[in-house]
Amino acid sequence: MRKNGITRSSLRPLLYSLFYFTIFLVFLAPLLRLLIMSFTLDAGYGFSHYTQLLAEPRTQRAIYNTVIMGVCATVFSVVLGFFFAFLTSYTDLRRKKTAEILILMPFIVPSYIITLSWTEVLSENGVINHGLALLGSGPLTLYSMGGIIFVQGVCHIPLVYLIVKSILRRIPVDLEWASMAAGFSHPQTLFRVNLPLAAPAVAGGAILSFLATIDNFSIPAFLGIPAGIPVLSTYIYEKAIGFGPSSFSDAAVLSVLLSGIAISGALIEGVFVRRSRGLESTGENSSVRISIPKGIRSWLEWCLFGGLILFNIVPLVFMLLSSLQKCYGLGYGRGNLTLENFRVLLSNSGVISSIINSLYLAAVACSFCIVIGFAAAYLKVRKNDRAMKVLEKSASLTYAIPGMVLALSMIFHWVEPLPGIRPGIYGTLTILAVAYVTRYLILQIKGSVNAMLTVEPALEEAALASGRGPLSLWTRIMIPLVLKPVMASAFLIFIPAMTELTLSSILSAAGTKTIGLTVFNFHQAGDYNLSIAMSAIIVVFILGGCVISLHCEKESGRRKENAHDRIEAGASVSPIWNDTGP
Repeated sequence: MRKNGITRSSLRPLLYSLFYFTIFLVFLAPLLRLLIMSFTLDAGYGFSHYTQLLAEPRTQRAIYNTVIMGVCATVFSVVLGFFFAFLTSYTDLRRKKTAEILILMPFIVPSYIITLSWTEVLSENGVINHGLALLGSGPLTLYSMGGIIFVQGVCHIPLVYLIVKSILRRIPVDLEWASMAAGFSHPQTLFRVNLPLAAPAVAGGAILSFLATIDNFSIPAFLGIPAGIPVLSTYIYEKAIGFGPSSFSDAAVLSVLLSGIAISGALIEGVFVRRSRGLESTGENSSVRISIPKGIRSWLEWCLFGGLILFNIVPLVFMLLSSLQKCYGLGYGRGNLTLENFRVLLSNSGVISSIINSLYLAAVACSFCIVIGFAAAYLKVRKNDRAMKVLEKSASLTYAIPGMVLALSMIFHWVEPLPGIRPGIYGTLTILAVAYVTRYLILQIKGSVNAMLTVEPALEEAALASGRGPLSLWTRIMIPLVLKPVMASAFLIFIPAMTELTLSSILSAAGTKTIGLTVFNFHQAGDYNLSIAMSAIIVVFILGGCVISLHCEKESGRRKENAHDRIEAGASVSPIWNDTGP
């Protein structure tokens, strides 16, 4: 078809070229600019920045601390994550749903809030250290390498748990029966069959935990900066906000080093994922495989729930109580409790502005990610479009690299993305929105792809054959069917975007501060009561979001049932469907 001298066949390559250029400009060019910046010298290019920076003792210490922190925290999270996954997947423990909610708490609550809550538990005048003092033992403190490793491990247990639980449930029961029929006992079967099959998933979860640990900025910032313990993420931050002549170049060098570690880990993790793909086509089996004697089971349940409450609920309770203190560290007596901290926060124009900014940025990021992510998923699944696969790979790269690295690359790139073009978005909410979409888009693409895979193409064909138009097909059938998983992915974007700290610590300006940065600034300035009260407000936001999400999930389930009813009703009156349907 020709219109004004332009045919559809000639327009298609032009559109694809424009699309590929946009992908390069948004996702790949910032990282390339960062890499070039690390080699840029006053007179050309070279490795001087690398050699000088790597020779500094503080750089060597930061690299050493990063590796030690990543390895130790990973071991901690893998051991507990695998233990929890094994109990909830194979045993006959009661109240597994409640246990899973408690296990996943650190996945929902921002890591800097978990850090603040644990600092309250182990405060100098806290209950634990007071009891240790009575026993003649020294106080415990989180402002140490051990404290950083502990909180990092607690925060990343859910990553290992989710991956390992899914694989454990996908291991066919028939293999266990065959092993025991061959004369092996149940414990021998677990070590000879289940553990080898689950090993790639455990290794993949360990690498993801390691990458999340070295990527995390908030925990080392809250605990390491006051204690003088540098790691690569906080060292990049120190260099980026410095005013030295080579501060940005040094930050770029450190970012390249950290990105190299992250990308290498991601590639290794991909190898383990491919090894475990044989079980992906197997459905999850949640049946009980190990029956625990009643007495031992009751004891194990008490230990499990007691430990989960102690690790994930008690610190938040301590933090909420501390937010009500008039004077920090003087206990929770009646005379020291007040709502004054919240009044001060909610009457502070800067705090209100940060809340509005965070909600706005989260909403904008979610909206763009839903539209782009679902469109990409539909074209990939239904049309097998190669351009969407390129988009997915590019978005995966910007999610795999550490957030501090992405933030720094945004500064270098968006000052002048194309020669002679200066959009002037640095220091505005626009660059934060671009960074959030660039960072979190892959989550929506993955979730939308999974949603589309659950919808059989035959359903679309049946709806169209029964007389439905494209608009009716999408509004009354397709959207209700995919709404739940798509919105679940959007929720996983909204909460991190609303409470984000790493990107905003570099990209925010005076009028664009976010919730996470406000908490960080209060803590760094010594206003501990205000930082804790602000964290309590965030927890209320998150709990409210969880309640709304659960309500939407129930409503989506009802819509899905109605959509299936409409399809069946249309099929019953469609002669084409009756002739060709199953």
